[in-house]
Amino acid sequence: MRLHKVVNRIYQGTTYYRWVVSIPPKRVRELGWAAGQELEAVVRGSSLWIQPALRTAPGRRDRGSVTLEQEVRRKTLGRR
Repeated sequence: MRLHKVVNRIYQGTTYYRWVVSIPPKRVRELGWAAGQELEAVVRGSSLWIQPALRTAPGRRDRGSVTLEQEVRRKTLGRR
């Protein structure tokens, strides 16, 4: 995997960037993800957890009984 810094736009002399993570096709297939799929992310310390976003309608999130953040907390606290 690789992190890329890409120019998003230049406005009034200021350059704005966005960050893109390249995931190998093999990993995408293993996860069953598709191009354009909505993902959500949680930062915990120096780790980034990514999972498919649960959506029922555009602009509205319908989270399952356990969110990614709750799952991360459970796993992190379980190690102590």
